[in-house]
Amino acid sequence: TNIYTVEAGRPFLDCLAAAILAGTLPAGSGRAPGLLELPRITLYLPTRRATRALQDAFLRASGGRALLLPKVTAVSEGEEDLSLIAAAASDMEAHAGAIPPAIGELERRLVLTSLIRRWTEAMHSARESSSDPLAATATTSAQAAVLAKELAQLMDMVETEDVSLDGLAKLVPETFSEHWQKTLEFLSIVTEMWPAYLGESEMLSAAGRRNAVIRAEAARLAASPPDAPVIVAGVTGSIPATVALMRAVASLPNGAIVLPALDTDLDAE
Repeated sequence: TNIYTVEAGRPFLDCLAAAILAGTLPAGSGRAPGLLELPRITLYLPTRRATRALQDAFLRASGGRALLLPKVTAVSEGEEDLSLIAAAASDMEAHAGAIPPAIGELERRLVLTSLIRRWTEAMHSARESSSDPLAATATTSAQAAVLAKELAQLMDMVETEDVSLDGLAKLVPETFSEHWQKTLEFLSIVTEMWPAYLGESEMLSAAGRRNAVIRAEAARLAASPPDAPVIVAGVTGSIPATVALMRAVASLPNGAIVLPALDTDLDAE
């Protein structure tokens, strides 16, 4: 098998670096990689902080010797970094094609605030605001900005889990249908207005683009398996896109998955 783990209580990144330098990863040949072989290894880690900490781990494992490090890439599973695969190789971008850029967080917040204000004004024009608490809480730009932040968090969560909001209308029993219908009208900002804006701007959300790039990388590995080792380490598959990447790497002849133990130093500074 090409799936490994590190014993609980042992420093994950130090063990990972030592195993690579000793040649026990990914194939367990026991032959230490040469100076020119080490940079050909590709490592996927869960966060940028982990990639920085791994540099120190290699320094410790090598006894302070100067090394050419493997190509280390952050998959960015957590919310700390939605910049996708941070150090993607040029051949990955070529395989992925023209993935639209991600919209900036400030622009997203401003656009959502504007959409909420437009929705609120439409409710007032229809004289429904008195019976709609959502419209009543967005009567000023400041209130709309607060709702925009909450909507942005909802959107990130939904896109990260790769789920659809198409079935919202069927979630609530008919006895609550009138109130729920007003909520659905408000959520049309997320399900209709926001996707329309992204389409017109030819952009993706940060979470959406992260998923697209990770899946494109998984497709690239499956279509053109590299002859050099590829290792996914510390990635838990907490988002569906990373599961696709882990499956692609696990199927490679020179691929390996290193799972984190119960307590690790993956988030070390």
